[in-house]
Formats: sequence, structure tokens, C-alpha cells
Amino acid sequence: MFSSADVSAWMLAAAVAAAAVPLGGAQNQAPPRDSLAPKTDAPSGASVSGRVLAADTGRAVRRARVLLTAAELPGGRAGLTDDTGAFALADLPAGRYTLAVSKTGFVSLSYGQRRPLQAGTPLQLASGQQITGLEFRLPRGSVMSGHVFDETGEAAPGIMVRVLRYQYIQGDRRLVTAGTSQTDDRGQYRVWGLMPGDYYVDAQARINLGLPGGGRGGPGGRGGPPAGMAGAIAGAIGAVAGNNLGALFAPADDDSQKAYAPTYFPGVTAIADARPVTLGLSQESSDIDFGLQLVHVAHIKGRVVDPGGTPTWSGTVTLAGENAPATGGRGGGGFGVSYGGRIQWDGTFDIGNVPPGRYTLQARGMDAETPQFGAQPLIVADGDVEGVTIQLAAGARITGTIVFGPGQTTHPDLSSLRVTAPTTDSSAGGVTQGRVDRDGGFTIDGLAAGPHLIRVNGNTRGWTLRSVTAGGRDVTDLPIELRSGERLDRVEIALTDRTSAITGTIADERNSPVTDYTVLAFSTDTAFWQAQSRHIATARPDQTGTFKIASLPPGSYYVATVDPAEQGEWFEPAYLEQHRLSATRVDLGEGETKTQDFRIRAQN
Repeated sequence: MFSSADVSAWMLAAAVAAAAVPLGGAQNQAPPRDSLAPKTDAPSGASVSGRVLAADTGRAVRRARVLLTAAELPGGRAGLTDDTGAFALADLPAGRYTLAVSKTGFVSLSYGQRRPLQAGTPLQLASGQQITGLEFRLPRGSVMSGHVFDETGEAAPGIMVRVLRYQYIQGDRRLVTAGTSQTDDRGQYRVWGLMPGDYYVDAQARINLGLPGGGRGGPGGRGGPPAGMAGAIAGAIGAVAGNNLGALFAPADDDSQKAYAPTYFPGVTAIADARPVTLGLSQESSDIDFGLQLVHVAHIKGRVVDPGGTPTWSGTVTLAGENAPATGGRGGGGFGVSYGGRIQWDGTFDIGNVPPGRYTLQARGMDAETPQFGAQPLIVADGDVEGVTIQLAAGARITGTIVFGPGQTTHPDLSSLRVTAPTTDSSAGGVTQGRVDRDGGFTIDGLAAGPHLIRVNGNTRGWTLRSVTAGGRDVTDLPIELRSGERLDRVEIALTDRTSAITGTIADERNSPVTDYTVLAFSTDTAFWQAQSRHIATARPDQTGTFKIASLPPGSYYVATVDPAEQGEWFEPAYLEQHRLSATRVDLGEGETKTQDFRIRAQN
């Protein structure tokens, strides 16, 4: 992680924006340039205005994007700064807003944000209220650069370089791409616009970019005849057609094909052995050099058949590395490389340029009414793997109805709702959704085998999930293990407008609002301490110190003020256990709103 000095610098860069809004109450004095009080001649809509400056020079940042979002404003409201860095967003409805500013080459900031990957402070706007004098100081993004070399120490041009960092995605901590670059003729790459933090770097060679030797295309040679060029073109076409992120061909070694494996800094082929690079705020690190690893590569050949054993003629095959996000475990998913290709008309497939490793071979057939799936583990050693057969199985189906509680006569627009079945095992496939008809019925087809939750998305404002039952069993928070071809019928999803919430304020010893903390509510039942749990929720207080955690399921909760390093950290059981003893217990009934105020002692 970044140092305390970097955090302080980040807070200084964002502090002007946070300080621009008074915190409410007679004891608080607003900076002279600011005003939150509605003016007598204010229009019917509220407005927000201010300036965006560069943190290092103080100069105006032109054409920075300013975005306001709120539940009361579908689609949000966006604008650009002018030549003086000024912005103004007017005719806004009353509501609770998130304000963010971004510009290419700079680190994006949210109003009140105290560190990277942390939420900002909401802005509560009353009808006709004008907030003026907001000032954002955008830090310039950090830069990472270096060189990539081949196995002889020569520059490797045209290599794709990715800069990766860990981030919480749907409650799981995974590596995600933060930036990309391609090496030039000197083998140099440069990735810019990065926020402070710890990063991993990998290099991938996509196609033959002119190394001596013809690879698959023939002997060729340095400065040789067109046969070498034909080989390069054939290799390139094969790699692109197969969506292969694999290796760059090098000269043949006897009868064994070699290629460059995806390589991580400081020159290793496994993410577990990679060394992180720490960047401070607006820092440039220019010596991240490493060499590609030359390894034996293999072809994976086989065929895909449907449930009846007939060759499948349409679809895709993917070979996912054991460190890829699709197979990363909770709290530490890696970022490997996937190889793939299309299923041919006769059901065969051929995936080339695969370095040694452990993989999962996944197939998706598209020649049936709904997708069919198949998967199996595969180990690639030092030779080709042939004769692989993947048998597809039909995807699962869920059908059911959305219902409402007794006496609830006003319902949301059912046509705007979507029922989804997100998987709790990311290797089981993506999210599939089904439309809801006018009678509340829904069907979700083509679900991959594995554990799934059932959720409702769309315009559910004022409504929340009450329960999900299947076969008389409550599966609201229990993943359903679906088998291939299974049909799960008569699922009942109950929505309610009797939403439960926890509200309150955060203030210091002088009763002045405090906005620097996050309020965390989590179930007292540790069975709910998991990713995507409805029983874990957070809220940031607005400029008046007021917070609201809405749409919580009824139950018993621990409620505490926390200062997380990044969004999503609170889904980790160890993090929840850390804050359990200092938390306050709140019992919440259906449709009930409880108030819990916090007093923060000033730090000396």
C-alpha cells in the first residue's frame, strides 16, 4: 500500500473540495468564498458550481469532466470546465448527490474523498439550494515506465504491457487492469494516469513481430525470402482469429516450438512470484525493466460435442490459466492469461502457443436455442495435448413470479425490472438476466452450472427484496446449486415497500458534524459475512454529518464508524471481526428505521 505521506498528500489535494461546503449548525463558519444558504432569488432547481485546478501548479484545468449522480436524477448530470476551470450544474432536483471530477492524465477525485479507491462525501441538496465555490485540485497521475527485453537482452518491440492492481469486485479482491501500453522500437513502455498504490506489471507478446526464423510459417531467417514473411502473417492471422493472448514465436529449437510466455515483473511466469511496484502520489517510476521468458509451447487439440454426442458446429473454447480472474479465490484472485479459439464446423478446435501450466478448458456451444456449457481441468507440460473431448450440457433454467405483500396496491413498473442470477463462483460464467412480463412472470435461460443467487434489478426505487423461495424453501441469501440442464420452476420473489433503515449523525465533542468516516452495518450472524451479502452495507455522511443506510433486511446488526482503505474491504470476514467489539448492536424490524448517532473524539 501507499505510505502515510502519500495519504496526506492525497488528502491535501482533495481537502479544498471538502472544505468548500460548511458542515451545518451555527457553530460552523464557512470559508468566505462559499455559500450553502439558498438565495432569495434562487431558481426552482438547485445548483452546484466551482473550479478545477491542477494540484501541482494551481493552474486551471480546462475541459475536465464534472459528473453529478443521484437516485433523483436518472442518468446524472455532466458538464465540462471552461478556460478558467470553472463549472456550473444547474436546475437540479433536491436529492443526495455524488460529485466527481476527472481529466485524462490526472487522478479522478470525488467530493470529500480522502484516499484512492475510497468513496467521497455525498452532497445533500435542498430544493433551490445553491452550493458555490467548490474547488477541486486534481493530482497528476503517477507514471510507470521501463523496458522489456528478449532472452538475449535485446529490446523487444511491440509487446503489450499491462499494469495491474488489486481491487474489490462484487466483494472479491481481484487484480484488474489499471493501464496498458505497447513497447516501442527500443522496447520501452510507459503507462500514465495511475493513482498511488501497489501494482503488478506483465508483458504479453501477441504475434510474430519480425524475430529471426519463420516460426510456423517456415525457415525464413534474418532478412530472408518472403517465406518468413508468410510465416509471420500466418502466425498473426492465427493468433488474431483465435483471440490468442499467447506468445510471440522465437526460432525453433530442434523439433520443439518455443515462444515467449506471459511474463510478470521482475521476469517470472507466475503471478505468485511477481514483485509489486509501489507508486506514490504523482510519482514517476522509470526503471521497471524485465525480460521475457522463453518456454516450450503446446497445441491443445480436440473436439466439442453436444449432450447427444454430435459434434457442435458453433461456439467458442477458452483455456483459462489457474491465476485468471475466472478462477481466482476469495480475497486473492490472480490475473492470468486466457487462450481461446472458435469451434470449427466439424466440432474440432485447436488452441496454439500455450505455455506449461494448469488450466481450465471451457467450451460454450451456440448451435442450440440456449447456450450449452462444458468444462474440464487440463495440465500442459512439455508437449502437445491432443484428443481432448468436451461434452456440452444444456444450461439451467429458472422460472417464477414476482409478488408483492398483502395490501400493497401500488407496484413498480414490472416492465422495467430484470431478474438476474449472479454466480457466487466466478468460474461458472457471467450474469444472465430475464425480463419480467406484465403479470410478474420471468424466465432466465442458459445458466451455467454452479451456485447462483436470485436478485431483482432495474427501477426498484422505494422497493426492496423481501424474500426468494424455491420449492417452499427460503433461498434469499443461500446460493442455489444449479446442475446442467436443470429446470427450477415456481420460484417466488417477494418485493416490499416496507424498507428498513439505519440513520443518524456523526459529530465531534463540540457537536460539529464529522464527514471523514464511513458507517458500516453488518449482521451479527457470521453466516452472512460473505461477498455480495445483503446484510453488509455502508454509507458516508453528507456535509451535515447525516448518514442513512437503507434497504437492509430485518435482523440484528453491528453498526460502527470505520475508515476503510478502499471500497469493498468490509466484505472481508477479518475486517468485520476487527470492528465487531467496538460496534453498537441495533435490532431492525421490517419497515423499521432506527437512529444511531456517533460521537467522534478529536485526535490529538
